[in-house]
Amino acid sequence: PLREMKHATLVLVILSTTHAAIVRETLVIEEWVADYLRPVASTRGVFPWQQSAARKEPFAIAESQRSVKYMINGSYPGPTLRASENDTLVITVVNRLFSEATTIHWHGIHPLRQPYMDGARDVTQAPILPGQSFTYRFAAYPPGTHYYHSHMDAVQGARGVRGPIVVQRPSDPVKEEFGYDEDLVVFMADEWRDPSACLKLEGAMPGNDVCADIRHASFNGVFGNGSKAYPFPRVSVKAGKCYRMRWIMAGSNTENYQITVSGHNMTLVTVDGGYDVQPVQVRRFNLHLGERVDVILCADQTPGNYLIHAQYDYACALTAGHFVPPGFNPVPTCDFYAYLHYEGAAEVPSDLRGNGGGAHPRPVSGADFDLTKPEGYQVTRPRVPQPEPNEPDVRYTINLGLLGPTYSEATDQPLRKGRWYMDVAEHDPPRSYELPTTPLYMTKGKCGAERTPVIDVPETARVVEVVVQNLSPNAHVLHMHGMPFKVINVANFTSWCGLDKTACFGLPWWDPTTLLDKCPRRLRTPGEMWARCGRDMGE
Repeated sequence: PLREMKHATLVLVILSTTHAAIVRETLVIEEWVADYLRPVASTRGVFPWQQSAARKEPFAIAESQRSVKYMINGSYPGPTLRASENDTLVITVVNRLFSEATTIHWHGIHPLRQPYMDGARDVTQAPILPGQSFTYRFAAYPPGTHYYHSHMDAVQGARGVRGPIVVQRPSDPVKEEFGYDEDLVVFMADEWRDPSACLKLEGAMPGNDVCADIRHASFNGVFGNGSKAYPFPRVSVKAGKCYRMRWIMAGSNTENYQITVSGHNMTLVTVDGGYDVQPVQVRRFNLHLGERVDVILCADQTPGNYLIHAQYDYACALTAGHFVPPGFNPVPTCDFYAYLHYEGAAEVPSDLRGNGGGAHPRPVSGADFDLTKPEGYQVTRPRVPQPEPNEPDVRYTINLGLLGPTYSEATDQPLRKGRWYMDVAEHDPPRSYELPTTPLYMTKGKCGAERTPVIDVPETARVVEVVVQNLSPNAHVLHMHGMPFKVINVANFTSWCGLDKTACFGLPWWDPTTLLDKCPRRLRTPGEMWARCGRDMGE
């Protein structure tokens, strides 16, 4: 008893705990008939064409402009999911599509000890069939800017099954340093010229470069061509306030956008979700598919409308007619626009292109940020230095690409001539009843094998090294689910030969020590760091 303690010291240990909340949301996926050229934003929008009657009823839309869209809770993109770090997210997905199954992947979220909540169809879960629902339950971790999207196929994402996720930190060093006023999500996506027609062309596979003819880039679900009827999208700000702009690249086939905001500097603070970096001032940054970039932007200019420019590098080659297969017209443009709109400025800018408006835009200083172009570009460094990983316990080599003896045959032809190739192992996961019968993956160097490669990692392994070798002449973007990774090296091959010389003749490309006819065999050589995240179809 305490009354018997005369000369003792009493130490009370008080445990302070933070109780995580449960955040519940229901996502209802439905098919809508929408105007292909009009904005595809929330039905609660302020413009006449954003009202539900004009968007959901086909008789209100010209037949030439009708397109099937997939809305989430009646909006595109879907609602922003917000939570605090380590909250429990309970998300019920209701599939009201007429004839398609679906799943939802939480891009950037690490479902620790809950891989079955990852949303990878036929890997961690069976598809959600039409008329059914499925409830996902996972921790909101890591903190940062993320997004969700369909993991059934690329077309569902292109038609609208995607939306933002923001996981806040209880104590945010970026907020403490910059003291910004508001969060502002900018959700970038793209619009294929016609996904259904694209896929019908000689059995082309979703994601092949034959489908790269996008018509628009959307900003927060809004498309526009600068005309009075279809004005450019706008991102609204208030003069004198600073914003944490959370840029999300959630495209379907666009590999990257070069982003600039006329007359405004940006300070890059976070990349790929919640990875804080040493702040760096930039005038332009490269936003690759699946990536997220947070920048601090202050609305400190004369109130007006300032041009936001997103340029798609690969489309610039297509506009000139390069790499365009028969039956496809060159892409009409590689430049897509929106406006940074100061509240109180003209609703429709009179200067549709030009310098983006504003009385006297100040000269913009700073660097360009792009991991893929080291010369003249800034490379970010972690805000808190990270230790180098230990020597790997196991190593794996992944060889992937498109089959074809030449660049044009590997990239421009539909699936019959330009086939996907990937190998690492022989194990087969369950197959979806909706997968096409045409062989998509060639495994272990055997053309026509309908297999998805699997890597079996020993439970005792703590550090895993993966060498990814791109054996085709076009770029591929990759995304890893469920865990972060560190890029320790990258290098270019000194020579290249078509995959048909290897994979189609049974030669062991999965063995990185094999040397074949001047073909590349190693990646572990000095070079600049490079990382990309994946296309919808590959995630």
